[in-house]
Amino acid sequence: MKVKLFSILAEEIGSTIDIDLKSQFYPSDVKQAIEAAYPKYKEVLDQSLVAIDEEYADDKQFALADVAEIAIIPPVSGG
Repeated sequence: MKVKLFSILAEEIGSTIDIDLKSQFYPSDVKQAIEAAYPKYKEVLDQSLVAIDEEYADDKQFALADVAEIAIIPPVSGG
């Protein structure tokens, strides 16, 4: 599944990443898969939110077949 990345993750890794997910998954599984490939970004991923089909995802389980888009939204800083 392609996952959209934003902010520091997009700058460092790229705007999308392909990850393998089970047919039933939790938002935390998405972050864990990215962390496994890019352990350097664990801290950013720990603070990031997962959006599924343009809505922030909670801890419920999702069916991969029902998902069109996944995105990782890192914390935003600025002034």
